[in-house]
Amino acid sequence: MQYEARFLRQIHKDLLETRLLEEKLCDLYAQGRVPGHVHSGVGQEATYVGVLSTRQPGDYFKLTHRPISMPWMLGTDLDMFFGELLAKKTGNSGGRGGSLHIGELRTGVLGMSGTLGCDTGVAVGAALTIDYEQRPNVSYMFMGDGTSSRGPVYEAMNLAAAWKLPVLFICENNGFAISTPASSTIPVPNALADRAAGYGMPSEVADGTDVLDVYRAAKKMSDYVRAGNGPAVLECKDYRWRGHFEGDQCAYRDAEVTKEWVENHDCVKNLEAMLLKEGVVTEAELAAMRAGFDEQMETAIAHAEAAPAMTAEEIFDGLYA
Repeated sequence: MQYEARFLRQIHKDLLETRLLEEKLCDLYAQGRVPGHVHSGVGQEATYVGVLSTRQPGDYFKLTHRPISMPWMLGTDLDMFFGELLAKKTGNSGGRGGSLHIGELRTGVLGMSGTLGCDTGVAVGAALTIDYEQRPNVSYMFMGDGTSSRGPVYEAMNLAAAWKLPVLFICENNGFAISTPASSTIPVPNALADRAAGYGMPSEVADGTDVLDVYRAAKKMSDYVRAGNGPAVLECKDYRWRGHFEGDQCAYRDAEVTKEWVENHDCVKNLEAMLLKEGVVTEAELAAMRAGFDEQMETAIAHAEAAPAMTAEEIFDGLYA
């Protein structure tokens, strides 16, 4: 595919800012400034940025627990993002949800369940709304390779297929379900794409470390869904650079394999090398982008740290309607 320079600059901006946000979250956690866990998505950004670059106004998104920073690309401002992460009242749920629950209906981000896969039906329900209202939109449902084997996923996929609902099921296959390698629990090479035919769904497999390859495959599948053909499956192959959570020592995998992925399959570095070669960006522009976004993040972090935390009396506000 041929891409205009404007598009390449935008997808690079989204990819770079997602990487910088993920790295910033790791730094904040290491400094003891983040309550709860952080599940880092460093190295896995291309899967999400590539897919979400096909989005349109009115679409819905069921994200997973990494990369944490995807709501920023979808429209959540940094003050709210860091407010939630740092457990402050300025967060989307007043700091009650933390890193795993940053979302706003305004942006189409439907939130997530800590029990992965159990809320796949929510994405299908959102697609039912789209279908009922006869809108040309898509409900994007993200999951990992481990989640792809859960029963609620297949119940939801079966219903989406039977009713021809506009859902794009995306499996980000990073090779591990926490510490369990996909090769020991999944009987097919492609965790979700190879199972799609059982529901009459078309599928594509993309290189999840190449944002443009992901975009190509996602555009094909999302266009199919938007045209009223029913659901489809996209599987993106990448690798989880860091542990399942910050602090995970990763004793269950080969450090040399991880090193090879980090050195040779860096989605940001590889895209920037291509853009520099083609004259789409300059080294000076890249440095300015990094510095400018770091300043934005630091300003938002300062706002969050200065914001009030909820009181004990407010913890249960909103629990009942």
